[in-house]
Amino acid sequence: MEDALEAYVSREIPKVFGGYSLIAVNEALPGRVIVDFHFRKGDGTDVFVEVTAKKIGRTTLERVIRMYAAISNIEPPSRSFELIVIGPEVAASVREELEIPVRLLTFEEVGITRHKAIDIQKSGLRRRREDQHLSPDEARLVAKWEAENKTIIRASDVQEDLDCTSDYAYLLLHNLEGKNWIERVTQGLYQFIPLSYGYPDRTPPVNSYIVGASLVEPYYLSYYTSNSHYGFTMQVPSTIFIATTKKRPDFEWMGNVFKFITLSRHKFFGYREENVFDTKVYMAEPEKSLVDSFDKTKYAGGIEHLAGIIWRGLPRVDEEKLVRYAVKMNSHALIQRLGFIISFLVEQSLAKPLSPKLEKMLLDHLGKSVIYLDSKRPKNGKLSKKWKIINNVQKSQLLSEIEVR
Repeated sequence: MEDALEAYVSREIPKVFGGYSLIAVNEALPGRVIVDFHFRKGDGTDVFVEVTAKKIGRTTLERVIRMYAAISNIEPPSRSFELIVIGPEVAASVREELEIPVRLLTFEEVGITRHKAIDIQKSGLRRRREDQHLSPDEARLVAKWEAENKTIIRASDVQEDLDCTSDYAYLLLHNLEGKNWIERVTQGLYQFIPLSYGYPDRTPPVNSYIVGASLVEPYYLSYYTSNSHYGFTMQVPSTIFIATTKKRPDFEWMGNVFKFITLSRHKFFGYREENVFDTKVYMAEPEKSLVDSFDKTKYAGGIEHLAGIIWRGLPRVDEEKLVRYAVKMNSHALIQRLGFIISFLVEQSLAKPLSPKLEKMLLDHLGKSVIYLDSKRPKNGKLSKKWKIINNVQKSQLLSEIEVR
């Protein structure tokens, strides 16, 4: 009965926090601590929500403290975060003794009345007794996916596991979706809902990064997404930016927007496997993240973000690799913008100059044409003869993303 109540409240939580972006469900934190929900506010604050069907009392206190400590140890560290624990009741003594900044809320405070909770518990008991039996083939698939910690399922996986036709594979997928073992993401793509997520009213796991990684091949995460991952920007976008060599329209799922940026093959390089929210995905290397941002600035927040991301990124990357990658992109405008912005930061005493060797590498690959720093702004400004660029962006705007201490 407690499982049914907890599952119901969990399904309601995305509605309660509908103004935030849903990042993950049942997310693994450091120390093997699992938190039910991970949301993100527009200002970049991470909001973690834990739901329990039991009264929040002294026995809950230790888990709350461990969860708070686990969130504090996430890498890269969150700029700011909130932890919210929701239960049927909150003991007054816990509110008094809890010394860490955790919000403790009752079901009623999030819109679940006591009467509704009782109805849910009774309903859960009836459904548990009814059970939902799996056919031998369905049971075989579920057991295999559980053992392999499978997250994304395709019809081809079923065909390979059972050596069956595609028609039969899709029939099994349809049946398993109806029995809450999988959830459809898009045509032919499903996510597996492990038994650990509750039964029978399971709330499907949500990890937007692994879903995005499953939507197209080849791919790697870049631009705003990788800059945020490496801490090169303090802004946290709700859109996930995916570089690929394929053409694919934007896709929306569970409140997440996936934007696909098509690259020519000579620009599709410089990525590696990264662990994000306990999931391995392909991410632009730090140097390539910066280079991609200077290549397609609109996917990195615009020109005014360039100074900020290079200010944070330059001390933390391999400068020689950064320059080599910039040259390899074969874009004169990219090199002009990159060289100019670095020189601008040096003039403001916000960065160290590149070595003469690396600066010469950039200067040797400048185009013949003079360009504007921002082609969409008014065509006026000061010319940099060195970088063949006209700066038509105000100094205050270029420095707007920089925290000068």
